[in-house]
Amino acid sequence: MVTKILKRFVKSEKGAAMVEYAIALLVAAAIGVTTFSAMGTKAGANASSACNALHGGAAAGSAAGC
Repeated sequence: MVTKILKRFVKSEKGAAMVEYAIALLVAAAIGVTTFSAMGTKAGANASSACNALHGGAAAGSAAGC
């Protein structure tokens, strides 16, 4: 019964458009997560590098206060 309803939903134009929008949303979300994850990693590395430069090469997170 559920599969019959789903098949009818997908066959209708509104259902097909909804499925297309859902797929587009999932693709956009995946791209966003990947982009922000990569940017966060690079930002963290840059912050550690800046901290080390400011505190004369002390390890990040040590007594230097980073």
